[in-house]
Amino acid sequence: MDKRGISPVVVTFLIIGLAVGLGIAIMNLGKAYVQEEAQCPIAIGLTAAVINEQQSFCYNQNKREIEFTVENGVNINVNGLIVNVIGSEKADTFELNDAKITKAGAYVGRVPYDSSKDGEIRQIKISPKVVLYDEEQICNEKALLVEKIEDCGA
Repeated sequence: MDKRGISPVVVTFLIIGLAVGLGIAIMNLGKAYVQEEAQCPIAIGLTAAVINEQQSFCYNQNKREIEFTVENGVNINVNGLIVNVIGSEKADTFELNDAKITKAGAYVGRVPYDSSKDGEIRQIKISPKVVLYDEEQICNEKALLVEKIEDCGA
């Protein structure tokens, strides 16, 4: 009996190690795919506040800024807002990291905008930033769109 070989116990550990390594690799690939394809799975409920039966978005010509009030839904806290202002001449993006809105809370915001340079406001899109699974996400598909902007003085 001069034959040498790998004992059955060592082979068992090698097979288990290979299976665990393969499982970890497949799980990481699956997680990356899910994160890449993921959209915000929760209804945020971001809405424009209605004050005195009027939507609370307006353009202040004197201060050259857009004033707005948004309300959050009851499902999740909002940790910030991304405001996209699309004008007839230019589009601007503003990141409002101080716009922390609790559940069912409200936020009064202002963003600079010069209609003499950037043109008439065509659309404002406000996207919420939320923390899901310990990771901050910008939920573009849950954005608030406003297309009718009144003058604040009117």
